[in-house]
Amino acid sequence: NSLAGKVGLVGFDSDEKLIKFLNDGVISALVVQDPYRMGYDGIKTALAASKGEKVEANVDTGANLVTKANMKDPKIDALLNPKLD
Repeated sequence: NSLAGKVGLVGFDSDEKLIKFLNDGVISALVVQDPYRMGYDGIKTALAASKGEKVEANVDTGANLVTKANMKDPKIDALLNPKLD
């Protein structure tokens, strides 16, 4: 009873190994966060709180479903291969 081809595997976040698995068809998708937006929104919220402004208790910075079909899209590619300079 092989489940190959019947059950899809989805990973969370990304690293070189997971990106290779996605590209090779070993996994079906990745759910990837946006660390830049998490940091930006975190600092923006902390600054507002330090000024006594009302801030949300939770800030949703979103998640992105990455598949082999969309992994070359510029927005998705930037999440998978961020520029660190």
